[in-house]
Amino acid sequence: MNKEEKIEYARFLIEEVTSKFLLKDTPYFITEGFEYIREVLTLFAKQSNLFESTLVLLENNHAEEAYILLRSMLNNSMLIKYLYNDNKDKERYKNYMIQPVKSQLSFLNDVKKMNKKGWSNGEIPGLDKKIKELEGILRKEGFVDRKNKSRVDTKLLSIYGMASSDQLLFSHYIMFYKDASKYEHSDFSTLDIYRRQVEDFPNTDAFIMDLARTDEDLDEKVLNVSITIYSLTFMELLKHIKDKHKHIIRDENKQCLAHLAVIIKKTLKKAYKGV
Repeated sequence: MNKEEKIEYARFLIEEVTSKFLLKDTPYFITEGFEYIREVLTLFAKQSNLFESTLVLLENNHAEEAYILLRSMLNNSMLIKYLYNDNKDKERYKNYMIQPVKSQLSFLNDVKKMNKKGWSNGEIPGLDKKIKELEGILRKEGFVDRKNKSRVDTKLLSIYGMASSDQLLFSHYIMFYKDASKYEHSDFSTLDIYRRQVEDFPNTDAFIMDLARTDEDLDEKVLNVSITIYSLTFMELLKHIKDKHKHIIRDENKQCLAHLAVIIKKTLKKAYKGV
């Protein structure tokens, strides 16, 4: 398939998955004890929007910016797998849900450190009180340091930590995530594309700022990998839903989803063969 055909196929995937699997615009009712599936499905809904946004950027020759969204897709796929491979005590779900508290506490502690330097412009009213309130929430929810119970557990989820729990995810982490991070953080080595060379001068000495240029090899790579990531995440999540929550899949959609799974498997098989 050429680029246009791949994008058309990708949009077909998004439409079929969001309408027949995610049940877009349809009410959900989550029973007690299965709250994690709410978060998993919501993350995959975001995955669909990230995928669509990646396609829009690629259509407009912005492969470098699309790579940043692909990085977010990788992050999302790791979170999804992290959550649905939880243990019986739902420790991963609990840790995922407490992340905003840990993140806010980390931010406020950073502000407190700067205030001690005399940078009063960053002062937040009632800072110490807010920190104690957040620490109280962590203690109440059981997030304390295992070695020192007087300290709260402030460790945030890490990409490496999630990726290292699964061989396929770790291979994606090695091959794409680190490389995409250079574009996310505007590493100077990724910025040459915007400077078009003038005659024989190095583009560090003379250049024309060209916002229409993109790396064609990167463009193809991002398109192929985004389709693969979206497809694999869907296939694994579909299997999990069938095994654990088959009531979510409506009878009228079962045949369509089974057919879609066959199409995806064939497409992925061709992709891995380099066709």
